[in-house]
Amino acid sequence: MEIDLEISDEDYVVESAKNTLKVNPISAKAWMITARTLYPNNFGVQFEAYSIEKEAGHVKEAAKYFSDLIGKFQQQAELWKEIEKITVALRAETDTTDSEKHFLCEMFKHISSDVQHKLLLFTADHCEDTMEHCRLLLLLLQRFPTAISSYGPRLVDTLISAEKHSVDGHYPVNSYRKLLVCDLLPLLASEKVKIDLSSKLLYKLLHKSIEFYLCYLGLSTMNVQEMEPKVEDPWTRLFGIIEFIGKQLNWEPYLTNFTTNWSKESYWQNIISFCQSKSKNNTLEDKQLLFCLAIFFLYCLYEYNASLTPESSPGQICISYLLVEAFTDPSLPNPVTEPKSKKRKSDGDIVHNTVPYITVEKPDLKYIHSNFLVCVNCWDLLNSSENIQREFIKMNTHLKLDPWLSGFVIDYALFKGLYDEALMFLQKISDPSLLLYRHLRIASILYMKKNYSSCLEPILLALPLLPTNNVGSLSNNLIVGGTQKHLHYLPLTRLAILQYLVKILIRCIKDNIIKHGYNELSIGHIFTLVQLDWPQEEDFIPPLLEQIQQHRSFQYHNFQSYIINVDILEEITYLWTSQGGQIHLDILPHLGQRRIGTRGSDKGIKEEIKQAIRRQIMRSNEKLDELLINFIQNERTHILQCLV
Repeated sequence: MEIDLEISDEDYVVESAKNTLKVNPISAKAWMITARTLYPNNFGVQFEAYSIEKEAGHVKEAAKYFSDLIGKFQQQAELWKEIEKITVALRAETDTTDSEKHFLCEMFKHISSDVQHKLLLFTADHCEDTMEHCRLLLLLLQRFPTAISSYGPRLVDTLISAEKHSVDGHYPVNSYRKLLVCDLLPLLASEKVKIDLSSKLLYKLLHKSIEFYLCYLGLSTMNVQEMEPKVEDPWTRLFGIIEFIGKQLNWEPYLTNFTTNWSKESYWQNIISFCQSKSKNNTLEDKQLLFCLAIFFLYCLYEYNASLTPESSPGQICISYLLVEAFTDPSLPNPVTEPKSKKRKSDGDIVHNTVPYITVEKPDLKYIHSNFLVCVNCWDLLNSSENIQREFIKMNTHLKLDPWLSGFVIDYALFKGLYDEALMFLQKISDPSLLLYRHLRIASILYMKKNYSSCLEPILLALPLLPTNNVGSLSNNLIVGGTQKHLHYLPLTRLAILQYLVKILIRCIKDNIIKHGYNELSIGHIFTLVQLDWPQEEDFIPPLLEQIQQHRSFQYHNFQSYIINVDILEEITYLWTSQGGQIHLDILPHLGQRRIGTRGSDKGIKEEIKQAIRRQIMRSNEKLDELLINFIQNERTHILQCLV
């Protein structure tokens, strides 16, 4: 081995250890023990000794040498690079694929707790990057819970200040807020002792947490950045923060407990009990009620909105549901409703003068209805006193919840029969994806307000927006017996929506016939419209046929274009025969104004009528949805005449 006479004794010993390491590790270790003993204050020697033990995989020896380095050489740049590697490894402790990170984590465990604490604190204090500083402090608190009471409040202040001055600070979902809400606050909550945080700061943290999680959940229109890793169980995490802050503010434990054996029904009863026991005009109790009730309401509203688009089976298209005004028929039996006592117990129902009957498409969708009623009860309570209402409006403004609440407040207005209020909300909707919802609801409300002539426009606007990828089927739940108010969760499929719009038109035209008297055009339109939902709508036909018999004639020049239902064709044909009364039919436009009967000399015209009816029967298998859409769009002027 050549000896370089230019190098120092220290470097010579280190080089000797390096050169013999690969061929004789024991000899290399002997060289380094000698070097460490001879040169205890030489960083190069001491760091090389550590490096050799690290490379050899000796955890305990490397930990011992690294502890010595921390105690003597804190200003060395090479040491700080190694410290940075250790802190990176500690933050990714679960990553077992990286052998160096795994070794460093194991080595850290063999360092004394005093040195561990000092290492993390020094690293945090020397870090110029604010985010890295906060992460290191958080790592310190995670490793040393006893430091939480000392450094926890300091880190809270640092994160709030850093967020305020960061580029993304105006977005609720940002890296500083995530560190504060998802990592630090749960860590503070894990401490059984009271943390030294002011009431003002606690309320600010509660606001920030609610805002973060609602925005993360997509409950507001604010920008949500992609975050990695994803936040698991956001609601559970938010509930945990409420419990922690509620404990710090001495709130009632039963109001802040969302985690142990709780259900929406039992929690609602807790809210009612608190309201009954609280003092009047007690600001602190009102704040407690506001936050707990608001969080509960938002959770229920989140579940309600999610339930409006239930998960579909594999391979099936998701179907969304929309609450609309539906129909009643006094001639049918009243629907069976739950006993009031059962309703109060299961739904926590607030007593209303007239509670609408609400139907869903299938029994397994009843949870949509129950989710809605819980939201209604919460909304009523949030608006039950001026103080709570005022504070909730402030919270609403701060969290920018209006875009998210818009669907529910319209549902609520329909539930309460507040049609003008519902129309006001609907007029504000401009989102292209919500235009179908808007037109459906407007048509629904105008029908209920008996503003029949205005119903046609939203129906015409809705038709081009009908789903093309989800045909669906006709509903059997749009009509119930009795006279009470009826609401229905309408499946947003092509056939169900068209069926609903057609039913509105039928009833508008029928009511106008009652109001203005016999009208052949109106009767013809009803004959056309009832075909879609035949035989469910067949009860409309006998009274109309009776009117035709009384007037001895029926003129409808759209007959050949749109009437193809065999049962209706048979009824009309029967009226034309001698047994049916020999009424005059004017159903072929090219025959002009001549009135056609079964008797007389014009046998050619009689045969033409028969052929026309046969041709219509042959068309009976045509797609009724396309036929009815074409009818409404092409005959809009004639339909409007029957609505004025």
